[in-house]
Amino acid sequence: MSILIGITGAIGSGKSTAAELLCQQEPSHVRYESGELIAELAEDFNRALSGELAFETSRSDIELTNQALIWFIESISEKLHIETTWNQVAITKRLTESRPELFQKLFAYLRIVKSQPALLDARITHENKEQYRPLLQWLGGYLVARLSGTVWYDELLRRIDMHDSDKSLVIIGGVRYPTDADVIRTHGGIILSIKRSSHQSDTNDVTEASRHLVTPDITLQNNGSLEALSLTIENLWNDIAAGNPAKTYRGE
Repeated sequence: MSILIGITGAIGSGKSTAAELLCQQEPSHVRYESGELIAELAEDFNRALSGELAFETSRSDIELTNQALIWFIESISEKLHIETTWNQVAITKRLTESRPELFQKLFAYLRIVKSQPALLDARITHENKEQYRPLLQWLGGYLVARLSGTVWYDELLRRIDMHDSDKSLVIIGGVRYPTDADVIRTHGGIILSIKRSSHQSDTNDVTEASRHLVTPDITLQNNGSLEALSLTIENLWNDIAAGNPAKTYRGE
């Protein structure tokens, strides 16, 4: 039976390092990142956006985005396995005024790609994802707000059930919403929160705004060295495997 662990924590807290160290503890493992799924959809959105920019028929950023969303609906259905309509995701001026936090990153990204259109044709990778962070932040939060609070994690767990149910350890990184945690717990998982006192949160990122509302099962204080974190992760994994983890661990 798999041990399912969802990892949450602010940007810069050490989530990815903790996930890597956990994977080293168990040879039969698989690791998923919600950001990788968002990037898959973001590449499709870029392709739709590139086509609309080439036509140069839009009169505003709202109209440009809505034109791209017409083609993007198919990607949502194909990759997230959720049926939706253009009306469910279309942007209105009233919506941008009532929920400006949902669109700051989108409009910032549109300014970038209008001056650097080559970005629309590139794959989004770990190495270049910082260039696409505004798009990833917007898309990640926007589909949660407009379609379903569990839209990303429903698909992640569907993929795990189909392809990796035989693994001893399954890690999902990037837990940002209480609904993410609920989906993981429904599948018998636990939530591990990584905290680092020196981190800086992005207060303009809608996907970060609810992270503090995620209630963890285990908290790891990551304020020390990599060696200290490694030893702490080893102890943590041994306790989880034994079925008796503590509530708090300190990698200091």
